[in-house]
Amino acid sequence: MGDFRELPDHHLQTLDDDQLIAYTRAAREAGRHDPMRPAIAVLAYGYWDILVNRARLKLPDADAEQVAGEALESAIVSAFDGRSVGEFRAWLHMILSRRIADYWRKRERTVATRPLPQPGDEEFAGFEPAVEFEGEALHARECLQRALEELSEPHLRAVRLYLLGPHTAEEAAVLAGEEMTEANVHQIASRFQRRVRELLDEL
Repeated sequence: MGDFRELPDHHLQTLDDDQLIAYTRAAREAGRHDPMRPAIAVLAYGYWDILVNRARLKLPDADAEQVAGEALESAIVSAFDGRSVGEFRAWLHMILSRRIADYWRKRERTVATRPLPQPGDEEFAGFEPAVEFEGEALHARECLQRALEELSEPHLRAVRLYLLGPHTAEEAAVLAGEEMTEANVHQIASRFQRRVRELLDEL
């Protein structure tokens, strides 16, 4: 239990999915739950494009990104206790399926295209997300929004391009302008994630 070493956010950005899963498992086994959240966030951000594309199969294009964002927020405040990348993907997809179901339920409509996955389907294999109350997801969204609003315009562009978008830090630096460097983007992302965690802890 004493072998776990917490890594700074910028180091987490350099780990691949398997390494991030191993890191969260080591933190959990050491009884260190706080370091798990930023690692889960880095993991989940990496699947943003996949989440949006899956959401577009079941939702109007205008709402797909919003629902994918809700799934991402739920993942960040949830407790993943699996041991493999495959389990994480199934867990993340199940959260998205629940957010899609919530979307249609709120509108008192049914999906007329492809049916939603059902328990027992292959993509439902894995672990149940531990979001006990919808209020937690709402709190997470509010924290993310507040942290975004605190950013300057160039930093906001960098965060949207790198953390919330499909771009690498190098690409985000070029697209964000302001003579930004890849190192700047990593620093901005690290500060942003730290700020989100601070806000999440203010209950």
